[in-house]
Amino acid sequence: MNRLIVSILLSVLLLSSCSVTRFVGYYISSGKDNNGELSGNIYRTDDTSYSIGTLPGGWERAKVKGGDLVFQNAGLNATITINSDCDGKKVKYNLPVLSESLLIGINDKELESREDAQIDGQPALYSIYTGTFENVPIKIATLVFKKGSCLYDFTYASSPDSFDTGYREFKAFTSQFRVL
Repeated sequence: MNRLIVSILLSVLLLSSCSVTRFVGYYISSGKDNNGELSGNIYRTDDTSYSIGTLPGGWERAKVKGGDLVFQNAGLNATITINSDCDGKKVKYNLPVLSESLLIGINDKELESREDAQIDGQPALYSIYTGTFENVPIKIATLVFKKGSCLYDFTYASSPDSFDTGYREFKAFTSQFRVL
């Protein structure tokens, strides 16, 4: 995805000593600012509207510039991002390429697993990667899918030790996603 680095605001707003948070700050700051608004579980931008799922206790929304939504869980040292991009040019790429494009700044990345899925009736792809960010181990799950002229991507980033608990929550959360 063609993303320009705007700022690393998230790392200042959240847990600045946490490599996982710095990764998400790096990732989210490279997106465009959709000027979207969340009301209840409905997120609206000029280009799209969607309904998000619910997350269990411990997850809190973090307001950042440069993307749609970010949630953090300090207990798990984890973050979840949701982004939409309705630039019709990007939907021509296949899901594995789109998934790989989300790993900005990750070194020594390795694909651990891939799983086809359906989100909102559309083919989707879950991928799990390991790697390092700023020399700290990180594990990242991505979910990508296309609907109409829009691309929707999600990331779940965590330390490898707490990855599994949060990943189950991430999959339950993303399974509830619907484009309106």
